[in-house]
Amino acid sequence: MSVIFRFFDFFLPASLRNNPADSLRGYIIIGMIATNILVSLFMLVFLLYFLELEQNTNIGVGLDLACVLAYLVALLLLKSTENLVLCANFLLATLTVVLAIGIQITGGYWDSPVLQLTLQLPVTGFLLLGLRPGIFWVGVTATLCFVTYLSALLDIGYVQLLQNQDLIDAMYVSFQYTLLIIVGGALIVYEVINGQLTGILNEERNRFEHKASHDDLTGIPNRFEFFRRLKAGLDEARERDQKVAVVYIDLDGFKPINDMLGHHMGDEALKAVASRLSNIVRLADTTARLGGDEFALILPGIRLPYDIETIMPKVLAAIKAPVSVNGIDMVVKASCGIAVFPEHSEDLSALCRYADMAMYRAKEIKDTFVIFDESMKKHKNRRLTPAPST
Repeated sequence: MSVIFRFFDFFLPASLRNNPADSLRGYIIIGMIATNILVSLFMLVFLLYFLELEQNTNIGVGLDLACVLAYLVALLLLKSTENLVLCANFLLATLTVVLAIGIQITGGYWDSPVLQLTLQLPVTGFLLLGLRPGIFWVGVTATLCFVTYLSALLDIGYVQLLQNQDLIDAMYVSFQYTLLIIVGGALIVYEVINGQLTGILNEERNRFEHKASHDDLTGIPNRFEFFRRLKAGLDEARERDQKVAVVYIDLDGFKPINDMLGHHMGDEALKAVASRLSNIVRLADTTARLGGDEFALILPGIRLPYDIETIMPKVLAAIKAPVSVNGIDMVVKASCGIAVFPEHSEDLSALCRYADMAMYRAKEIKDTFVIFDESMKKHKNRRLTPAPST
């Protein structure tokens, strides 16, 4: 499949590849042209070695080669002008002229086996140009059929170069399969290319969504994603009658690392802390960076006090383990504040505020965790970290 895309990319200008809608139509038109060229070459062999047109062979070969030439010109037109609409309309106009001539020299409306090939015009118009132009080419096809019908009705403007009835019958059958290959090939190309582009667009969307919801430095969920997950976790906990712990973490001793060793070393310390927290907690838990040297955890489905007393010592131990970068050992510790749903509050903003209160109580001791209690409300905090409005 990558080989096919490289072939398509050679003819499709970069300016069209950058737009998903244009790239889809561009790939379709190149795929259809390639399919039609193969069909035309097959028909050329058929005309030269299997159809007994005798002195009229040159006419059939000429029309077939005119189709191939038109397809090649359409490709070059696409590459040089970067204009999908111009290229598609040129291709369809050329096909219309070739089909009109083909119908009129092979018996006209009543007898020509070529008439059935006109179906490819509206199909191609819709795939390459969309709804309104597609309707226009439906009108062109209807007009072509009406004009050839009128010509046959008035008995003017057409001849029958196919003198052998068996040959006419054979061409009817062969053109049915030709039409099936052309239209079916166009639809297959559309589905394949559309599937490939849809996959690419989904990957791009997932990458953008991940970037928007995750911290650039550490790769863990950012502040926005933390509150989104917390809201979803609280809603689920209400339904299941479960508890959720919110843990606010502030690093102790991080500022001296930034000031003395540089921000790049501080970044390494932050990345190490994020990685260790992610490895310690359960798959159902969330580790997030709220900003600066502040982290947070969401611990759903916990049991009090057992889970807190089990998890938090591991968190503190993991954070204060030395971080070694280029032979330099850095040590940071953490102060952690915990609030539990629904014991302390059922409100998201209040839970975050209480976890922040408990964290500042822990910072008075350092390297410890503190669970919120009502007595903390009596003391004014130096700084609160409210949740965003939901």
